[in-house]
Amino acid sequence: MKIVLDASIGVKWFSCKDESNIDLALQIRDLKLKSEIEVTVPDLFFFETMNALLKKKGFTNEIMHFSLETLYRMNLNIIYPDKEIIDNTIDIARKSKLTFYDSLYIATAMSRQALLITEDQEMLQSSNSFSFIESLGKFSF
Repeated sequence: MKIVLDASIGVKWFSCKDESNIDLALQIRDLKLKSEIEVTVPDLFFFETMNALLKKKGFTNEIMHFSLETLYRMNLNIIYPDKEIIDNTIDIARKSKLTFYDSLYIATAMSRQALLITEDQEMLQSSNSFSFIESLGKFSF
């Protein structure tokens, strides 16, 4: 199974406070670590996840560095967007009225022919236009 994750899922791997569906996010992480699923993320995933954690109370520099190291050790398939993905991202952002950042996750999933798992409400509202977008809460293993 091929999936793309956005930062709303990555944050759940490190922070339980004010987060829902932690158990499901951890199941995805565990399946990835056992190589039972293929997880792809655009490079933006690292920036957005770290930025969200930076805003959380109690996340010291030490914890931030540990979290980043953990993300890299997971050996996620990292996509560095090429011109085609960026062109698609622009088109998606214009048509869907989503941010460029959110649209990049959609374009990445399209390029990989993968399911996009998110808890981002704006992206989930676009799932009518993009049938491969699924809420973490509705994802079945």
